[in-house]
Amino acid sequence: MTALSLPVSDPAADGVSSPVVDEPVALLQLDLADPAEAASAVYREVRRGRRVVAVACGRAEAPVRLARALDAIGVDATLPAMGEGLLGRGVAIVAGPEAAPARPRGAAVRPLRVALAGCGVVGGGVAARLLGDLRFELVGVLVREPDKTRDVALPRGLLLSDPGALLAREPDVVVEAISEASTGLALIRAALSRGIDVVSANKQAVGGDLPALAALAEASGARLLYSASVGGGAPLIETVRRARAHGRVVSIEAVLNGTCNFILNRLAEGRTFDGALEAARVAGFAEEDPSADLSGLDAAAKLAILAHEAAGWRLPPDGVSRQTLSAESALPAGRVRQVARLDIEGRRAAVAFEVRDGDPLFADLADEGNALRVMTAGGRVFTARGRGAGRAPTAESVWADLTDLSTGRD
Repeated sequence: MTALSLPVSDPAADGVSSPVVDEPVALLQLDLADPAEAASAVYREVRRGRRVVAVACGRAEAPVRLARALDAIGVDATLPAMGEGLLGRGVAIVAGPEAAPARPRGAAVRPLRVALAGCGVVGGGVAARLLGDLRFELVGVLVREPDKTRDVALPRGLLLSDPGALLAREPDVVVEAISEASTGLALIRAALSRGIDVVSANKQAVGGDLPALAALAEASGARLLYSASVGGGAPLIETVRRARAHGRVVSIEAVLNGTCNFILNRLAEGRTFDGALEAARVAGFAEEDPSADLSGLDAAAKLAILAHEAAGWRLPPDGVSRQTLSAESALPAGRVRQVARLDIEGRRAAVAFEVRDGDPLFADLADEGNALRVMTAGGRVFTARGRGAGRAPTAESVWADLTDLSTGRD
C-alpha cells in the first residue's frame, strides 16, 4: 500500500468551496482473492479522509467484485473508463495484474484475544469474521440466552451469560455490541478499569458520559474506540476529528438516525405513519421498541459523542431539546429530516424536524443514510455521508477499529 499526498481542491457537498489543502490520496494494490478483506482496506483509508485509487488484482472481473464488496458496506466507488481521471472524489477502482505481489512476511505475532459482548445484528456480523481471521482469537461471546439459535455458528464453549466470566477469559479487547445501555456501560467500565481495550458500537452507553470513559481509559492505559457508535459505516466521528484538527469547530448539523430517516422518506411517498414504521421494521432498521429513535434520544446520544469530539463537551443526552416523531406529528411540507444541531459558541443542542429541500447533503438522503456537516471558525466545511444502519456497514466500522488495534500493537 502506498499513500500519496497531492494538493487537491475540496469542494464541500453543499456547494461551498473550501480552501485548497494537501489532501492525501491512498494508492492501494489489492488481492481480490478475498473481496471482503480488500474492501476493508479501502474502507479504512476512506474513514481517514483519504481519496483512494484501488488497483484490483485478479481476473478480469476483479474491479467489479471489489465494487460490489464496497457497496455492501456502504462505500461508493467508480470504475473510470480508459483515459478518465482517477483523482475525483471518493474511490476509483482500476484493473491490476492477475497476480498481486507477494506480501513480505513479518515476525509472527500472537493473535489478539477478543471477547465479544452481544451477538445480534452487529455482533453477529463481527463474530463471523473473527472466526475466520488468524489475527484474532475469539475467546468468549456474551449473550442473554446461550441456547438460542443464531444465524452465526459459534462453538458452544464460547457462549456465556455472565459478564464477569467473559472478562475472566483475559481478553486483550472487548467488543461491546449490546443494545442495552446500562449493561453495556457497566461492561465498558469494568474492562477499561482492568486495562482492557474496548471497541464499542453502543451509542447510549458511550454517549452517556464519554469524557468520564475517556478519562478512565487514559488512567488505566487502555484504548477506547467507538467509531461505530455514530453513523454506522459512515465516518462521522473521523470527519469531526479532521475538522477539529484543522481549526476550532463552531457548529455541527447532522442526520443521525436511520430509522427516522426511513420513516420520513416513506411519509413523503404518502404512506401512513403506522405503515412507514412497519416498513422500517421489515427492512431491519427499526427495533420492536423504536421509542429511542422516534423520541430523538438516539440522535441526542450520538450528538453527545460528536460534542465531545468537537469541543470536549460533556453533553447529557437527556438534556438535549428533542422533537418526537409520531402519528400525531404535524410535519411541515417538503423534504423533512430529523436534524441534530450543535451550536458550540451558543452552547445549544437540539434534535428537530426541518425542511431541507434543495440541500444536496440532506435532501436526497437514502433510507438508512446518515450525513454530517461541520463548520470551523475559519469557514471551512467538512461533510460526510453514508449508511448509518445495517449489519454490514456497522460491523465494518467495528472491524476497522479492531484492525487498528491489532496493527497498532507493540
